[in-house]
Amino acid sequence: MKINGILSKNVIRQVQHNKPLLFLWLASICSGLSISIYLLCEQWYVLKRLHMTESLGLILMATTLPRVIFMMFGGVAADYVRRSRIIFFSLLVRGLLILSMFLLLTIGQLQFWQLFVFAFSFGSIDAFFWPARDSLLPSLVHKHQLTRANSLIQTTSQITTLIGPLIGAFLLSLLSFKGVFITISILLITGSLFALNISDRRIIDQPGKDVSIFVHLKTGFQYVRRSPLLLALMLTFIIDNFFFIGPLMLSIPVMADEKFGGSAVHLSLLQSAFAAGMLSGAVLSGLINLRNARGRTVILLIMAEGAGLIFLSGAPFLWMAAIILFLIGMAISSINIPVASLIQETTDQEKMGRVMSLTTMVSIGFIPLSYAGVSALMTSRLSIYRILLIGGTVLLLYGFFLWVKARSLKDAS
Repeated sequence: MKINGILSKNVIRQVQHNKPLLFLWLASICSGLSISIYLLCEQWYVLKRLHMTESLGLILMATTLPRVIFMMFGGVAADYVRRSRIIFFSLLVRGLLILSMFLLLTIGQLQFWQLFVFAFSFGSIDAFFWPARDSLLPSLVHKHQLTRANSLIQTTSQITTLIGPLIGAFLLSLLSFKGVFITISILLITGSLFALNISDRRIIDQPGKDVSIFVHLKTGFQYVRRSPLLLALMLTFIIDNFFFIGPLMLSIPVMADEKFGGSAVHLSLLQSAFAAGMLSGAVLSGLINLRNARGRTVILLIMAEGAGLIFLSGAPFLWMAAIILFLIGMAISSINIPVASLIQETTDQEKMGRVMSLTTMVSIGFIPLSYAGVSALMTSRLSIYRILLIGGTVLLLYGFFLWVKARSLKDAS
């Protein structure tokens, strides 16, 4: 109760007195819930309505891959177009796409190829939402409140990721696919109406008419290369997502199956512990509002992630694995929020969209590679527990490297 009370005073009061932040938060809720529900619904439609289990991976790829590919283009757009306008159109167009899916389903014409096209379009347009949102946030709050504002947005994202599939499953059991599509469409269109109320008075530099979008992308890369702090953070994203996320996420179902009984209850307990840790870390970050020694804290938490993987590889009991996963989840959120704040505080406003999209793209892009690498190692008879041990050791060593060599990150406050 104490935590909730403090959080309500520092964060909820901030939202109440900052209408643009309030509308951005509400738009993020609508977007986050719609994505979670949509992903569940499209998978279930492929499995249960189309009976094309072997094509499930193609649909997931069609939704997620464009988000990686177009994220950088979304970053360029966020630097030269009103960010609130991008958020509005991203939500509205996705809402109309889902409405079109509903109409096709009503006349019995929503087949696999149409679903594939809609999935690709949905993911592509969604890619423009995130860099616009994350680069708009610093202009809506004071610098000293940025960590709390990021905590609010990240906490909301974690909650929508947790409850979205549950809501989707409930709606599917209650309303059928048509009802769920209508619900998603209403959510997105409502979010676009919230976006209309976000004031974005930033002075926009117009790009040269003869300058291509690829030149703007190159400018964003060069900007990151010239900043030791941003370069260290980008490398950290790559190492962390490649050696950490894949081993961690693929180990949870394997451990539930091989070590702890193999039932859905055991799997849900482990996944819930991890998700609860991420949510707790996001809330705690907003509560503490860390302003000093953030770089050192991030490095120590990276080493804590590595230690967590090592301990998880040898956890003999379900309750012990659940506690370790809870702590790992806390570490992830406690890293993400100060890192986002550091990037937003140290990046020029006219480059913010490209830098934020580049960080997101690097984070998302290396996760599928990590999954593929872990799958290849498991196919070659290397156990997931050994992979966890290797990944944890790499993260520990990388943390020591950052502590000794990356002074720009270590001294960041």
